[in-house]
Amino acid sequence: MYVPGRFFATTPDKVESDRRLPVVLYLHGCSGITWGNDIAWGRFVKNLGFVAILPDSMARPGRKANCDPRLKTTGSFPPAGQMRQEEIAYALERLNAASWADTRNIFLMGHSEGGAAAARATADAFRGIIISGWTCTNARYPAYDGIFAPLEIPILAIAWDRDEWYAGRPAEGVCANKFGVRTNARQVLLKGSDHATYGAREARDAVERFLRENLVH
Repeated sequence: MYVPGRFFATTPDKVESDRRLPVVLYLHGCSGITWGNDIAWGRFVKNLGFVAILPDSMARPGRKANCDPRLKTTGSFPPAGQMRQEEIAYALERLNAASWADTRNIFLMGHSEGGAAAARATADAFRGIIISGWTCTNARYPAYDGIFAPLEIPILAIAWDRDEWYAGRPAEGVCANKFGVRTNARQVLLKGSDHATYGAREARDAVERFLRENLVH
């Protein structure tokens, strides 16, 4: 995890603060935490004044990668979906007990498999949800098709318009098509065939604006 004012990563038990801090719970993609996207996002939101927590799903016993990055295919480890929801619930439990966490301002952000987990989260504890590198679409599995958060929770979705992970597959689509009656949801559609989102200035600007606009003071 990354804490405002500290350069190096730390652990929850070592956080010291004289005030409660807003939090971004960040969920990595299907093959684990990456430097260029996941850690970069963590450091970015830290510099905005948020504690960034990056749970390592791959550290769980029996956990395997749910994808093949070379072939850009997913679904090789079916329990991953349920495990990610368990991780969200556990993180919320720990945050609610942490003296340094501002529980009014807990945001959920996920990328790729983590983005799918964020889209499927049903807890009402989040001040906002950011879905990165996911389409909110799955024509084959209804449990992954849509956004399942309560309607009042603000949503920001960021994706590439020609993401090769999804083109021509059951997950091809865009989260905006799943907003329905949500009035506090926004889609940022980047031009290109990339998958990681941190490198796009438009994505970083959108995340900063979303966090600042939805922060409770």
